[in-house]
Amino acid sequence: MTIYGSANVTDWEAKAKTITGEIRMNNSDMSDWSGADASWFESVEIAIKVEDIDADSRRMNNNMHGYLKKDQYPEITYRLVEAKELALLDNPGVKLTVRGVISAAGAEKEIVHDVEVRKNDSGGLVVSGSQDLKMTDFGIDPPTAVLGSIRSRDEMNITFEIHLENAQ
Repeated sequence: MTIYGSANVTDWEAKAKTITGEIRMNNSDMSDWSGADASWFESVEIAIKVEDIDADSRRMNNNMHGYLKKDQYPEITYRLVEAKELALLDNPGVKLTVRGVISAAGAEKEIVHDVEVRKNDSGGLVVSGSQDLKMTDFGIDPPTAVLGSIRSRDEMNITFEIHLENAQ
């Protein structure tokens, strides 16, 4: 997972090194996606350790971990509320429109977004997508530095490709 943001002087990015999670599906035979339905996706829970988000800069990491309140809220989480729409893809896989809740820095934000779910060669799943968010969605004032002459923009974009192994 990569977080992309910008400030008035430069763009920045940070990568999540550790992501854990679980997808529970109602369909145990994933060999045939032709009859796929949004109801297959019973639950999704993802957790990212704040301390494992890295921007390749100790100073930026410390600031980011501080703004995310790492000591009080050591994880950013995502929880599926509802899988709403589904379209079949060629690879095989599906594109889903989902509603979920992201929790970060002690705040929650409900989002609606698209994800692609496909099977990988080892029988697991690959879940990918992107989402625009704002720092203020989570009660975080965009950081400033050098007496306010450097200002981070509120908007950021999260892209993800999560590989999950099949636990059956």
